[in-house]
Amino acid sequence: MKEASLHQLRTFLRVVERGSLSAAARDLGTTQPTVSRQLQELEVAYGNVLVIRTTRSLRMTDAGRMVYEQAQLMVRSEDILRERLRGDSAEVEGRIRIAAPSGFGAFVIAPFCGCFVERYPKATLELCLTDSESDLISEGLDVAIRIGQLADSSLFARRVATLEEVVVSHPRYLKQPVARPADLQALPWVAFSGSLGRDDVEFERRGCKRKIRVMPRLKIDQIIGHREALLSGAGVGLIHRYAVDRDIRDGRLVRFLPDWGLPEWPVHLVFPARAQTHRLRVWCEELQQTLQGIPGVS
Repeated sequence: MKEASLHQLRTFLRVVERGSLSAAARDLGTTQPTVSRQLQELEVAYGNVLVIRTTRSLRMTDAGRMVYEQAQLMVRSEDILRERLRGDSAEVEGRIRIAAPSGFGAFVIAPFCGCFVERYPKATLELCLTDSESDLISEGLDVAIRIGQLADSSLFARRVATLEEVVVSHPRYLKQPVARPADLQALPWVAFSGSLGRDDVEFERRGCKRKIRVMPRLKIDQIIGHREALLSGAGVGLIHRYAVDRDIRDGRLVRFLPDWGLPEWPVHLVFPARAQTHRLRVWCEELQQTLQGIPGVS
């Protein structure tokens, strides 16, 4: 019986991540029959069916999931070994799979990734924008960006930034004077109802804390839509500054109570394993540097 090869494992990983043999073949620069043969050989080597294929879908078996998780570790370890053997001559090349929240991903991470692949043309990035908490191992992710306090887990995390929040609205709401947090309760609110949303807003100034409860007339579960509603004049909202800083500077939105502080949100990079490839380390380091130049991010 032939043993499984790393080449077959790489093919299997790509089949699972792409969801079809034809898509995996295109990514790998080979043919669908070749991918199918490698998958069959891998199943023979392990003595188990790894995927169940139909004309429309591909699903891993329990054995396939076990192989998938171990294959990720084996392929990552081999990549790291190759890079260490090359030493300082290691290039930034290969694939990085990233998950990020939809708003932060669209406003911040996607532009950064575009610049990154321009600097490193041998690198390939796959960015998944989702407001659900991704399972790094089952989804084959190299890194996920998480905003807010982290739940206890076996994952490895690195804090890279802090996000500032602001209270803003369309300029027409300036007609009603707002001198203190309680004055905001009289205005209509548009709230973010995603995983970071809340109805209590706590302000702080020189050690003095004030908490108000708002009753939103509109709730939106994505920051991109939240920003659009605020620009349309739907009401007042609490939103991360990175998403609206340019709107504030250009006068499309106005900021209330800038001398009052609001809770800050930590940003972490989360990894499925402590050891990281050279390309991923470079990506993380450059992202952290880029974040420091974005308004509302520190």
